[in-house]
Amino acid sequence: MIDTFIIKLVLSFIVGGAWVTIATLIADKYGTKLGGIIIGLPSTLLVSLFFIGWTQSPGVAVEATTIVPIIGAVNALFLVAYIALVRVNFWMALSGSALFWALCSFSLLVFKFSNFYLSLMIYVIVVFISYFIIEKGIRVKSKSAREITHTVGTLLFRGLLSGTIIALAVAMGKIGGPLLGGIFAMFPAMFLSTVLITYFSQGPLFSSAVMKVALFSAVSVVLYGVLVRSTYIPLGLGWGTLVSIIISFSTAFFIHVLVIKRIS
Repeated sequence: MIDTFIIKLVLSFIVGGAWVTIATLIADKYGTKLGGIIIGLPSTLLVSLFFIGWTQSPGVAVEATTIVPIIGAVNALFLVAYIALVRVNFWMALSGSALFWALCSFSLLVFKFSNFYLSLMIYVIVVFISYFIIEKGIRVKSKSAREITHTVGTLLFRGLLSGTIIALAVAMGKIGGPLLGGIFAMFPAMFLSTVLITYFSQGPLFSSAVMKVALFSAVSVVLYGVLVRSTYIPLGLGWGTLVSIIISFSTAFFIHVLVIKRIS
């Protein structure tokens, strides 16, 4: 019998690689607003929490969600750091934002952060602050679609790159405990692979615009963690996952219609 962890890695590689490839293709064809909303949907978190619940127990998965909102806040600041630095130098932006994420996230691990409601409150505050920095301070503008010719090779590269980054994040979550699992379930693997693809295919302004939209769409990721916390125990793993997917994806759609279409 194939080890369930291997299945988890393979599934995260396939789902993550396909997800980012499709999202970046949509951004290329239809513009940054639609591409950004798809990138921000729960994917790594969905796969990680499901397999934590399956291989260990739904209770362990629920415990892992404690840190999800505050890591969502760190992810928002990751985006701010990238957008602020990418116009200066791409590699500085990528390494600086990744280092910032690592320092903040592992500080939470060292101090054994365990307050879910404080985690949620910090997330809400940080998202609003991040939006005003990006929209009013840096003044990132949305970008329309651009004509790009895609070859089989470039599409495979996108899928392999993003799938590998996401699978590595899932693998790191296996190292130990619900807290570390929750941290790596929220690792910005989608963001990291997407900035690499969008920067080299369409440049820093387009890449920044996709990430601005991802800040809002990632609300559905944190919401997914909150929903798992509420559904996995009473409904079980299967129904809890299904209900969480339906509500979080529906929320992402309404965010797109009511908020993202209206921003600059």
